[in-house]
Amino acid sequence: MPIRRVKGRRGRRVASVIRQVVSRELVTGLNDPRLTLVTVTGVDLAADLRVADVRVSIMGDAKAQAKCFRAIRHAHGRLQERVAEALTVKFVPVLRFHVDESVKRSVALSELIARARAEDEANRAERIRRGVEPATELPPLEESPPVPIAEPPLAAAPGLQGGKVTELKGPDGADEPDDGGADPPADAADEQN
Repeated sequence: MPIRRVKGRRGRRVASVIRQVVSRELVTGLNDPRLTLVTVTGVDLAADLRVADVRVSIMGDAKAQAKCFRAIRHAHGRLQERVAEALTVKFVPVLRFHVDESVKRSVALSELIARARAEDEANRAERIRRGVEPATELPPLEESPPVPIAEPPLAAAPGLQGGKVTELKGPDGADEPDDGGADPPADAADEQN
């Protein structure tokens, strides 16, 4: 039976925190040499927030990908623990990791397009050399801007303070208490002043 995915703002925020925490841990938190060229491309949460499907993109050949994915599965417990520390929800979603091939397909498609452009330019140059086509200037082809893959800084995410979710909205749009109903702590900036 397919899992219904979460659609609300709360689910998107929890998914964002999971993505940031897992990304940070994979890049800087784990000292495993097998973890190279790995990127968290997305997180899908179940509607009840109990399961999180984490999509990771791993660059390299098939052998390097397999080693890196084994390292991710080996670190599953630590990643789950870090996510639990960052979230203040009743049930922490269970992380399930999946290899995302979309980035590799995108790179391969870009290479095919570049090769086709080069062939077209070479064919046009040959037609001009033979006199079949006039040697007029063509406008340069616009290249699409690169897609940023970098993660935003953890502190820039809304509702985050010190790596913890500080504000979550419930299904009725009201604030949910993050510490059992006590008043929220004052901002760290106010305490320092």
